[in-house]
Amino acid sequence: MADYRIVVPYFLKKEGGLSRATTDTASRNPSPCVYNGQTGWHTNKGVTWTTFKSLAPQLNYNPSCENFLTMPAEIWGKIFKKGYWDYWDGDRIPFQAVADFMTWTVWGSGAYGSRNFLRKFLRDQYGIIKDTSDRNGIRAELMRLAEKNERKLWEELIQYRWNWYVTLNQPANLRGWRRSLENYKIWGLETYNFGAKKKYLILAGLILAGSVYGITLLKEKR
Repeated sequence: MADYRIVVPYFLKKEGGLSRATTDTASRNPSPCVYNGQTGWHTNKGVTWTTFKSLAPQLNYNPSCENFLTMPAEIWGKIFKKGYWDYWDGDRIPFQAVADFMTWTVWGSGAYGSRNFLRKFLRDQYGIIKDTSDRNGIRAELMRLAEKNERKLWEELIQYRWNWYVTLNQPANLRGWRRSLENYKIWGLETYNFGAKKKYLILAGLILAGSVYGITLLKEKR
């Protein structure tokens, strides 16, 4: 099964640290925190102030400015696992690449946005119609497609994400989004080992065939 800890280092590297960029929609709800004499900080390590505050009661941490500005690893890990990874039941998904990407859609678009994005992907790419609220159905269809060809599905999801970014008409963010997707694809191709399962099955088949052939020869000699 997929393991959220595999993608955590990539997310942390991708997101960087504190941000007060006004091109980000999160800037509409900045924190009250002051850092280096400046205000307007709305995101830290990819976690917005709004998300940080809203998940605190559920995940049992103090939504203080100190915790937001330092973003301890323990708090960030809870937010990533419980707030994003668990939304699609990532621990029950047998395909790491697909689980990671599904989590990314929640991270970037929220729960409703993630469901809507993946539903549209299934409809536009494969003609599969699923209700936006039907998480189990959407996940099941993606697992069925991943079973046939995980890498193909993963690459289609990346391309569809890029096409979606273009439709948002946010030229100030487009270059960064493009770079992020390209870096993720490079990292994924180095990490996911898509050919390993296929090679294993081929090897297992050869071993089985060899065993059957050996048994047949022994029977013939007898």
